[in-house]
Parts: sequence; C-alpha cells; structure tokens
Amino acid sequence: MVDPGAPGYIELEGTGKFYYPSGATYEGQWKLLNPPPPPQAEEPKEAKKKKGKDEPPPPPAEPPKRVRHGKGVYREGDYVFEGEFMEDLIQGQGTFTYSSGAKYVGEWKANKYHGKGSYIWPDGRKYEGMWEENRMHGLGVFTDASGHKWEGQFFNGSGPGLSALV
Repeated sequence: MVDPGAPGYIELEGTGKFYYPSGATYEGQWKLLNPPPPPQAEEPKEAKKKKGKDEPPPPPAEPPKRVRHGKGVYREGDYVFEGEFMEDLIQGQGTFTYSSGAKYVGEWKANKYHGKGSYIWPDGRKYEGMWEENRMHGLGVFTDASGHKWEGQFFNGSGPGLSALV
C-alpha cells in the first residue's frame, strides 16, 4: 500500500465535489484518467548514446484529469441525475429528473436511455419498457393520461400495431 503522505503520491480515485463553469455540480465518486507515470531512475549514458539524434521526441502525454466514475449526483439548474457514471459518461442505472417534473428511471449507456427503463411525463403519461439510443424501442407498455394502457413492440420511438390492454 502506498503512503498518501509519500512524496509524489497521487490519488487515483476518491469522492468529492466538482464545480463546473456553467454552475453545475457533481458530488460523488471519481477516478483519475491519464495518471502520470511513476518516477523512474535516469537512463544510463550508454542508452542515451544509442538513441539516434534524428529520433523525434515521444508525443506529450495527455494531462491527468479527474472524471465522474462510480455513483454520484449531477445537478445543473433544475435538472438532476442521480446514478452511475463510467469515465465521465452516464452508464448503468440512474434517474434523471427534468425541470418540468418529467423523469426517466432505468438503464443508461453512453449518456443515453438504453435498456430497460420508465419515462413518466408530468401529465401522468408513462412508458415502461425497452429503450435504445434515447427512443422507445422493443417491448413496452404505454399508459396515456387517462390510464388506458397500450402494449406491444415499439420501434424508434413509435408503436405501430399496439394492442389496447383492457
């Protein structure tokens, strides 16, 4: 185990709060992308001489960056996401609440509704079922504002040939 007080120690993961220029905040788990390489001993003079003078230097490394990774809460104005992140993308399970009061609860992939989930509109309409790339896609049930349910296969956000459930 590395001593956090040791010279050159860098935290690779942790929990904390991020503040964004837009006023948004994130509070939760994070990880460090592109950590600097551990310090190495200086190259022997013979190895330096063997390298050709015409060899270009290696490209500079990407700077280290802390990103959302794990469970957390992201808030931007009246929008709130609570759930899982993977390398700064919404990925896994989570709930997104819109300023209108609409809400999506379910699976995410690369910042999009993807997998099994529910979307609830402020007027009471609801869709429960499969999602692909932010669209209702696959088997699902849509309930209208008066409580009537429609079941069937959805394709790219629409439901041709749905059956009314009585």
